[in-house]
Order: sequence, then structure tokens, then C-alpha cells
Amino acid sequence: MSPTKKISFISNNLTISIIVFFTCGRVAYPQNLPSLDSINAKYASSSKTNQNNANYQKPSTNFYKADSIFSFRSQKGYFPSLLNDFEGQITAPFKIKTKQLLMTGAAIGITAALIHIDSEIDDWARVQKQKHNWINKSSPVITKFGSNWGIYSVVTTGVLSALCKNEKGVQTSLLATQAMITSGVWVNIIKILTGRERPIADYTFSKSEGGTWYGPFAAWDQDLAVRKPISAFDAFPSGHTATAFSIATVFASQYKDIKAIPVICYSAATLVGISRLTEHQHWASDVFVGGIMGYLCGKQVVNHYNKTHQNHVNSLSSKSKNKTELIILQNGKQIGFSLEW
Repeated sequence: MSPTKKISFISNNLTISIIVFFTCGRVAYPQNLPSLDSINAKYASSSKTNQNNANYQKPSTNFYKADSIFSFRSQKGYFPSLLNDFEGQITAPFKIKTKQLLMTGAAIGITAALIHIDSEIDDWARVQKQKHNWINKSSPVITKFGSNWGIYSVVTTGVLSALCKNEKGVQTSLLATQAMITSGVWVNIIKILTGRERPIADYTFSKSEGGTWYGPFAAWDQDLAVRKPISAFDAFPSGHTATAFSIATVFASQYKDIKAIPVICYSAATLVGISRLTEHQHWASDVFVGGIMGYLCGKQVVNHYNKTHQNHVNSLSSKSKNKTELIILQNGKQIGFSLEW
């Protein structure tokens, strides 16, 4: 080989080595080679084995391009995930365990006891705004966080998190909306099936202790002697309380490593529930059941999210265990290097 050709050969190989070294994240160079020798074949086999063992596919580094939010086909997409949430909540009673069965029994017992004393609790709650000026001023404000203001808070948190590129904040806000949607659906179904009278309607119409339970689809019953407003049929359970607890549960679960967050979230949700009593909109049993439904929906949404993203978490852990390896690649008279880390 002449000196000129030798210099050209070394120069070409050095240039290729530099390009391959700086452009390979894990391994990109083999895809550009039409044929490989035995060293390349060994390297490809090793790479394939490592990928199978780690079950890893490198995710996009750009959160807003990932299919975990916008995909309609992946189970990690927002709407497929929401449908899976409904499915999980529908089938949950058929998968109940002993501990959960005991807790369900306790919840039913507490609800029954509260229904029995709903009128006594309402007698106490209905005069608090007249007795205390701070309750009179704060109660109408607090109660809004179980409806529009709660929704606005979640949306604002999501938007600010998106602007700050805070992936966890965005995902938590999306999970909160799923919890609100699912809890809202179940709450309204039960309202339609029970047809319980709110305290504010009970004062005007039936005036019975604890309000009248008109039963399924009573709001649309044209045979009722006197037509009543919707407030006469949609007391049980409290939708505001369910919304507040669904939001609180998601944020408390997502940020449970910060001890103050769960305390703040559940305290705020409890205040919303109490405000429904002082605003004469619900009985104590309505608030209790609404809180439970919001909590359960919030927990199910978070648990489902953690389950569907478990492989992603494991793959990131597996990636950190990969060994750094320098591979020599040859294609004809050209030699390159690839660094895997």
C-alpha cells in the first residue's frame, strides 16, 4: 500500500470512528452497515440478548411526544386508560378480599347509623352560619372547591406543570380529571336510583326526618302529585364531596413522600364535605358516602396508572444495570467503534 493510500485509509477510519462514537446513544452504527463480519454478528447477538433480558425500549425524552397521554390505542393513553378505570371499578366488587369486605361492612354500618341521625346533625349544621360570621363567609367559598373551583384548580395545576415541563405535575392533573369523571358518573347513577330529598328541599316539601327517598327515576316520574325541583331527588350521595376527595386522593397518593401534602389535601376535602352540611345541601350520610366514593375512585385511578407504567419503571432500572462496553465494528476496509452505556 502506498503512503498516500495508507494515510487516506487511516484518515477515513479515524473520521468514521469519531462520527460513530458521538452519534451512538446505545447502538446506531450497525443499522448503516450492509454486511458485518463475525465480530459484528457477535455484537448484534449480545445486544439482542441484553434487550430481551432488560425488556427495554428507550422512551422518547420529550414527554409531550410520548404516547402515554395522547395515544388512543396504547393502554397508557388518556382515554383507553379512562375506559380501563371504569372497567376496574365495575369489576372491583367481584375481586374483593377479606380485609376490603370488612371495611365495606364497616362503611355500610356507619352509613346506616348516620342515616338514623341525619336530622339531628342537620339541626346542628343549619344554624352554624347564623351563629358564626366566619362560617357564614367561608362556607359558600369552600363549597365551590367541590365543583367548578376544584376543576379550575386541577386544570391550572396541569397547565402550569406543562409550562414548567413538570411531567409528574401534568400526569397527576390528568389522573385527577379521571378520578373526577369516574366518581361523578357513579355518584349520578346512585342519585338517580335513590332519589333522596335534599335538606333544603325537605324544609319546603315533605318535611320528613332525613328527607324522603323517592326511589329510582323519581325525578322523571310524571305521576307525582306535585312536581318538585331536582333538589328533591339528588341528595344521596354528595357529588361535591366526591369530587373533592377524588382530587385530594390523587394528589395525596402522587406526592405521599411529602408528608404535608396528604394532610393538606384530605383536610381541604373534609372542609368541602362539612360545607355541604352548613349550606343545607346534604345530609351527613350523603357526605360520608360521597367522600368514600371519591377516595376509592382516586385510589383506583392511581393504582391503575402505577400498574400500567410498571414496565416502564422496571426498564429504566434495568437500563441502569447495563455495563459500559466498547465494540469494534468492521465493514470491508472500514473500521468503527461504538460505545454502549
